[in-house]
This record gives sequence, structure tokens and C-alpha cells, in this order.
Amino acid sequence: MDDKENKAQDMYMEYQMLDQQIKQLQKHLEVVTSQLMELSVTSNSLDEFEKIKSGKEIFVPLSSGIFAKASIDSTSELLVNVGANVVVQKDVPSTKKLIHNQIGEIKKIHEQLVDDLEKLTSKAGQLETELQKFMPQG
Repeated sequence: MDDKENKAQDMYMEYQMLDQQIKQLQKHLEVVTSQLMELSVTSNSLDEFEKIKSGKEIFVPLSSGIFAKASIDSTSELLVNVGANVVVQKDVPSTKKLIHNQIGEIKKIHEQLVDDLEKLTSKAGQLETELQKFMPQG
């Protein structure tokens, strides 16, 4: 195998590694985007929750398409899971602040993933162009 073939083979291996990294980043980006959407829905739900009056009957989702009737005793306090099976009581403004902070952090991660994905995609495109130079011209 000559130097030209070795170089082409090395470039192809690098291209395949980049392709795998791109696919992993795309999956991670999908998860982060889903988290952002979920937090946005939660933020909107908190806005709507603040408008509910005590004693009002609502439907509580148990699963996709399954609801239970419930009465709201108080709209001033929420139970918030803070991790490790620990739930704390928070007021709505504190909960909204927590959600907005999470949205901010996840947006930073989203931006970094998009930036990394653009860099890897650009590098893969350059490698692909270089690899085409090694292909026989028909």
C-alpha cells in the first residue's frame, strides 16, 4: 500500500469517527430539545396554575389521555421534587424561578451542542471533499 492509499484510509477512518460523533451529538441534541420543550410547557402550566382559584375542580393527568378529577385546596404552594426522592414545598414564584433557571442552563447546553455539531459537520464536509480527490475519476 502506498502513501496515497494510507492517507486516504486514515482520512476515511477519521471521517467515520466524525460521523459517529455527529450522530451521538444529534441524539443528545434531541434529548436536550425535548427537555427544553418540557420545561417550557411546565412554565406555561405554572402561569395557568396561578390563575386557578382555591376550591376549583380540575383534571389531573395520570398518563397520556387518562385524567382524574381533583379539587385545588391551595394555589399558593407546590410540592417540588429536588432529586434523590426528596420533595420540598415551594411557592409558585420560587418554582417558576427554578424552572427559568433550568431553562437557562439547558439553553446554554443546547447552544454548545449546536456549535459543536456545526464544527464537526464542517470538518466532516472538508474531509469528504478531500476524500473525493482520491476517488478515481470516471
